[in-house]
Amino acid sequence: MTKPLNDLSAMIRDARAIGPDETLALRRAVWPDGQISADEANILFDLNRTSAARSAEWVDFFVEAITAYLVEQVAPRGYVSDDNAAWLISQIDHDGHVDTLAELELIAKVMERAENVPEPLKRYALTQIADAVIDGTGPTRCGNSLKPGSIGTAEVAMLRRVLYAQAGLSPAHIGREEAELLFRLKDATLDGDNAPEWQTLFVQALRLHIMTDPAYRLLSRDEAIRLDSFMADTSSNVGRFMGRMAKSFGRKGLPQRNSTPPATLYPASKKHWLAASIHIDGVIDPMEQALLDALAND
Repeated sequence: MTKPLNDLSAMIRDARAIGPDETLALRRAVWPDGQISADEANILFDLNRTSAARSAEWVDFFVEAITAYLVEQVAPRGYVSDDNAAWLISQIDHDGHVDTLAELELIAKVMERAENVPEPLKRYALTQIADAVIDGTGPTRCGNSLKPGSIGTAEVAMLRRVLYAQAGLSPAHIGREEAELLFRLKDATLDGDNAPEWQTLFVQALRLHIMTDPAYRLLSRDEAIRLDSFMADTSSNVGRFMGRMAKSFGRKGLPQRNSTPPATLYPASKKHWLAASIHIDGVIDPMEQALLDALAND
């Protein structure tokens, strides 16, 4: 740690506040070249934890810097390593839950920015938002009190970001694990003072799960490393390889998307899952009815 950064960090810890001026000074001390070291990343997390007052400028800088450290600085670019994912979870989860809005925003931003992240980080992000709603603890309302069993506009927006993030559990799709979480959240908030956006998200996401199948599988980090190595290998004749691929498509034709509608709107397995999820308590609640009405209109 350089002396200017050491002095600045000590001053912020004593004041327990990070305003616009302190944030600008930190940006100049830590990130003049757009690179964040491991030590500096740890310092930023420590300052975020120990500060009782955090400005919007700090949240923006903290999220931007740590996201760049995790997503942009380790090859292959865009893929969060297992070690970095574990480090991020340990930094945030040191006391068992997300403490600040900056940390929750950071998780969402990493998943939006990255091409892919390890599975534990995907599940951790979704779980933190669910816990905030069900238990009534967490930072999602910018310092306002959470109410157990209610889901507000801020929580819906964050949940939507994580569900549809590029590096989420099922990008461009809603998987079974996410669908079951949505039902858990619905059951936990049935009697709550919920934002109207919550029913909209519930219906849209469950329709996506039931009506579609995953269109593609994300490239893993190991696969991305192998692909980068192949493309950078000057001994491999990439041009000849691509030429053979083009000739192959020329003979057989490009793969065509199946335009024939399926015999049923959705697979029997999903019908059975939906029926079991809805009838588990023997009552069709208003959220479930809204979902059934939407499916009936498809």
